Amino acid sequence: MKLDLYSVVELFRKSFSTSLSDEEKEELDDVLRDNYLKKAYDQLSDETFVLDKFREFEEYKYKPAFNKLKVYQHRIRIRRWTIWGSSIAAVLILVFVLVRPWKYNGNMQEFVKETQHIIPPGSSMAILKLADGRMIEIGKQPLKLKDTQGSMVKYENGRLSYSSGKETTITEAYNELVVPVGGECHVLLEDGTDVWLNADSKLKYPIVFNGESREVVLSGEAYFEVKKDNRPFIVNLESGDITVLGTSFGVSAYPGYPNYTTLVRGSVRFTSLRREQIVLTPGEQAVVDIFGSLKKRNVDVEEFVGWKDGVFIFKDKPLAEIMEILERWYGVHVIFQDNSLKELEYTGSLERYDSINTFLQLLEKLEEIQYEIKGNTIVLFK
Repeated sequence: MKLDLYSVVELFRKSFSTSLSDEEKEELDDVLRDNYLKKAYDQLSDETFVLDKFREFEEYKYKPAFNKLKVYQHRIRIRRWTIWGSSIAAVLILVFVLVRPWKYNGNMQEFVKETQHIIPPGSSMAILKLADGRMIEIGKQPLKLKDTQGSMVKYENGRLSYSSGKETTITEAYNELVVPVGGECHVLLEDGTDVWLNADSKLKYPIVFNGESREVVLSGEAYFEVKKDNRPFIVNLESGDITVLGTSFGVSAYPGYPNYTTLVRGSVRFTSLRREQIVLTPGEQAVVDIFGSLKKRNVDVEEFVGWKDGVFIFKDKPLAEIMEILERWYGVHVIFQDNSLKELEYTGSLERYDSINTFLQLLEKLEEIQYEIKGNTIVLFK
């Protein structure tokens, strides 16, 4: 197969950013049949290897090497290149640097410094607290176990699920799913209801819904697709209760912050602690402020539930609020050296599974903000 260097670079780049089309996936599969390129791809997937190469580039005369590379690229197959001690991955890293001007500013030392501080997104992980007191780590490996109530608990392909067994008793027993900062988890409850939990959230629920209603307790953020049933489904929050029959909605109920219930489909009744009630229709949101006051408003639902589908959407949102969202997902701490930066408003979207550096680089391009990353701390300044 005749291979063009830039085509390979582009395929690899899109693969790492999960933006390959179906046709490009087939092209990548063909490329990876070449053992040399397969090895290079594996090396590029290894962050330690890549950073080591960037450090080597600091003292390497990369511009003459790139000029030489351009001369050769149309004459010989990529698998025969011997530049950089026959390390194709090193050559590809060099080309990544030089053909992506949006990230490379001509100063290799600054480029290396920036690359050393990439903060990746969160991932599927949680702690499952069983009714019998056992604590099970969720997210790394598939699991299958039987609860003390006879229900089968299974985790695979990113989803935790329950199915009741013949031994199930009528005794009410609860499990609790705890999702840490930098985590997420999808759970299928025994009644067929799907729940997506966002970072820094907790969901307490019966192993089996035996009563006249189906009740769960939420702290944090979640998206619900409730299985239709004659029994009402109730989400208990610190700020009130959400009652539905079968519907889809998002909830943000972090302690100490305003609570939002956003209806996507169906109908929802929200009852506050003051016993005030409102009924939502699709596109409406119930808001409980930190003082307990309840109001209803119309919203673009994607701004509040887009995270479930892998995208953060911001519309005239203050930077302070944006960074609170990103702190939970990326597991970082943000420091504003100038409080006036907190009030800056931004509109746009961010891929949830990109590194946080993508967003920070966009901020910097606006020439209003600069940033510095120290471990998991991000400092923002003018």
